Amino acid sequence: MLKEINQITETIFLGNVEAAFDIKKLKELGIRKVLTVMSAFGNHYSEHDFKHKTIEVDDAYDTNLIRHFKECLLFMDGYDRIFVHCAAGMSRSPTIVIAYLMWKKKLPLNDAINFVKNKRPAISPNLNFIKQLEIFQDLLKKKNYDLNRINFNKVKINKNDCEII
Repeated sequence: MLKEINQITETIFLGNVEAAFDIKKLKELGIRKVLTVMSAFGNHYSEHDFKHKTIEVDDAYDTNLIRHFKECLLFMDGYDRIFVHCAAGMSRSPTIVIAYLMWKKKLPLNDAINFVKNKRPAISPNLNFIKQLEIFQDLLKKKNYDLNRINFNKVKINKNDCEII
């Protein structure tokens, strides 16, 4: 697997696990924070000057990723450059970046997907993550883009569908 890092916005970079281990490249890019969206990664940044957060989730159809949106988006927010990654940089981490653009830039889901895909063509969030983003889009509109007004625990996930309960 190649070390892939794609710049999505001025402050957001997206990539895979191989790139996550390239501390020198991350520092060259001015990255100060790393968001890991995958299980069993560990903290490889403790001796380096990075803020790091891990969201331990699998790329599976029954994964409830939306319940982590608020924590991830608030961690991403700000002026520090951040590297967001999962194993391949194709499903979990792009879903989080798409959610961030929907919230922060108020982009409709399809526009956010196209924006990220234009910068990183390999993205392919699993269909359940797309459904969760659709729910997120509805919640954002209903709650006037205020994350504090959204109850993420009210989203039920199973292998075939997700819904607000």
